[in-house]
Formats: sequence, C-alpha cells, structure tokens
Amino acid sequence: MSEHRRLGAEALLDLVAEAFKGEIAPSLPPDKRYLAAMIGNALDIARREMAVEEEALAFQLLDHFYDDGDGTMQELARVIRSGTVNDTSYPELRARLKAHVASELKVRNPRFLGTRGVKG
Repeated sequence: MSEHRRLGAEALLDLVAEAFKGEIAPSLPPDKRYLAAMIGNALDIARREMAVEEEALAFQLLDHFYDDGDGTMQELARVIRSGTVNDTSYPELRARLKAHVASELKVRNPRFLGTRGVKG
C-alpha cells in the first residue's frame, strides 16, 4: 500500500510557481505575457511572505520602541511625525527603519535590493 503525503502550502506554491513559469507562461501568446509576469511575481511574493512572517518583521521594529506587544506601525509613524521619537531620543532610529525597509524589500522586491548591492 502506498503512503500519501500531504504537501504543505509552501511546497504547493513551489510546485505551482515552477509549473506556471516553466510550462504555462512560455506557451502564452505575447498579449498575455505581461499578465503572466504579474502572476509569476505574485506567486514569488506569496512564497517569500510565507517564509518570513510579515507580522514578525513589524514586531522586530516595534519591540525596540515599545514594551513587548504594545504599539503599532501606525503609532510609531505618528510619534515619528510628531517628533516624539527622533534621532536624539532614539539614536538607532534610522538604522532600525532602514533594516525594516530592507526586510520588507526582501519579501516584496528582492531584485531592487540586488541593484543596491544588498543580498536578498
């Protein structure tokens, strides 16, 4: 009797992306290639999001400014705009914001990071 193995969401997305990009997209007519590229990019983003929990990226930043579990990205943006949180009150502010943006780009647009010499 053969064993059936259930594939997880990440493995399924890998299979779908591979099949779509390797077999389906190349066979589409030219007027559908832009749509195919958008679908391929969406699959890649979904795969990367699954690998890096998006909320975890926000918490990595927020935990430096708020007690564990307190604060939101909207609240942090508000206090930065108001000047309550600034380079003087948090000397590491810019470095932490840059690291957060780089983490987001690793999920959303790793090619952009590559053009800036950052490995994604």
